[in-house]
Amino acid sequence: MKYISLSVSFILTVFVFSMSFASGSDSSSLSLSVTNVIADILNNLFPNNTIDLDTLHTVVRKLAHISEYMILSISWFITITQWQGSLGKVWAIGLVISGIDETIQIFAIDRGPSIWDALLFDFLPFAITGYLLWLITNKFREEPMDTSTLLRLQQNAITPEAAYEELYKKQKPTKVPLFHRAHFIKLKIHIPEEKGVNVFLKVLFFIPMPILFLRVIMSFIKMDRFDEDIPLDKKEIMRLISHRGIRVKVNTTSGEKILIKTI
Repeated sequence: MKYISLSVSFILTVFVFSMSFASGSDSSSLSLSVTNVIADILNNLFPNNTIDLDTLHTVVRKLAHISEYMILSISWFITITQWQGSLGKVWAIGLVISGIDETIQIFAIDRGPSIWDALLFDFLPFAITGYLLWLITNKFREEPMDTSTLLRLQQNAITPEAAYEELYKKQKPTKVPLFHRAHFIKLKIHIPEEKGVNVFLKVLFFIPMPILFLRVIMSFIKMDRFDEDIPLDKKEIMRLISHRGIRVKVNTTSGEKILIKTI
């Protein structure tokens, strides 16, 4: 299957390149014929429309570029997925194709390359389509969970510390995907009966704190501060808050409230 999808992707890419080899007059004639058909349809539906044919022709040409690269993105996404590749590789292929596509037009009669066409009407729809496909496929992909450790913990057969070791520390740390990474952390702290302090804390943490700044602060904190109350080391804490969308809410018995969100 992966060789079939690779072949289809190459064929579609060659087709896009072949369209760029066409002369300016041939390319314009092809798109103009499509524009005339659309104009006739619009005139029948809206007899009093004031759509300019030249403007409609430009829109049709740009939409043709966008459609080509959306189809290319779908094909290459399926191909790269078949070969266990990442979204970054899909984007890299799209960037190379759009660059080559515009470069080819240097050799076409009455045509020339445009970096704006390459970025806005070629690579951008390619990248957006690939990203949407990546979101959809990852949304419905769930890793099977081994519940044996949780069952033994529920039955008090093992301690919470041992359960944590089995669930997390034995797993190989994985790199946080690009679009799951957090870049800022938002803090909200409320101390009961301390109105002035709470106002100060709201002002202090009104702007989210960059994760990079927090990493610098964490580097000066000794590990033994986390040994008793938090069963995590610094690397695990930083790996946790490196994920976008993490929300931790702490309510203490003495009334203090802490809310941590990663964005």
